[in-house]
Amino acid sequence: MMDGNISIRDHLIARSADLTRSELKVVRVLIDNYPLAVMGPMSALARQAHVSDPTVMRAVSKLGFDSYQDMKTAMLAELDNNRFSPLHVLRSKDTEAFRSDNVHNVFIDGIIANLTAMRDGYLPPNFRAALDLLGRRRRYVHCLGGRSSKSLAKLLCGHLIQARPGVTHIDGGPADLVDILVDFTENDTLAVFDYRRYQDDIIAFSRAARDRGTRILLFTDMWQSPIADFADITLSAPIETVSPFDTLVPGLVQIETLLAAMMADQESRVQSRLEDIEEIREKYGKTLF
Repeated sequence: MMDGNISIRDHLIARSADLTRSELKVVRVLIDNYPLAVMGPMSALARQAHVSDPTVMRAVSKLGFDSYQDMKTAMLAELDNNRFSPLHVLRSKDTEAFRSDNVHNVFIDGIIANLTAMRDGYLPPNFRAALDLLGRRRRYVHCLGGRSSKSLAKLLCGHLIQARPGVTHIDGGPADLVDILVDFTENDTLAVFDYRRYQDDIIAFSRAARDRGTRILLFTDMWQSPIADFADITLSAPIETVSPFDTLVPGLVQIETLLAAMMADQESRVQSRLEDIEEIREKYGKTLF
């Protein structure tokens, strides 16, 4: 039976210990492509996991669902939450938490729970693939965020500039995005942040960049932006808190973890670049700024 206090994705992770190796393949596909993996028929999920339909049925039963359709319905109902505005979320929250003298601890405990869930459900292959995509020096990396996530895109850009060449932060309105798109090629990577409520202009730009051969690295929430349909790599994070506004802390942790790993993997190159940056700062910093 599902615990109503946790997400379905976290439920899948929690119940994985009871599954056989073949059944775990099903869960891995569900988590890796959450919740898109259930959009099609059960046979499609079986093919993705390289198992039989009966194996999928056994896994679904052990996960606490009456049928594949039952699991699909539950996931799609949860996915519907991505349409919620802060006002809708506020109306659905227990407002006692906001009036509590202990709200500081309640909020921080929620953030810790999000980070713990992300740690326990993190997919190393996705992380390594993202690291490889950001670290390839023959590729240009462009960072783009939406209304609430543009600060993350700017932060990623600012740190990447110190680690490697060829990094830009995309800012501006739709007209600016169209002009920028002309330079995008198969030698580019777009690191895009899109959390609920997903932005049509960010989705459209990402799709156009993909059409031009650009690789897409998506940072999104557990419900996943529509960009996940065509992204090369997707890194999801739990973002709900007791507040009506979603938290960006898990996304920040993902960025800093990637950057820390990049420094470790490319220590000699990064060190040389940082030395050059410091030399330039020392020589020109006082006159230029």
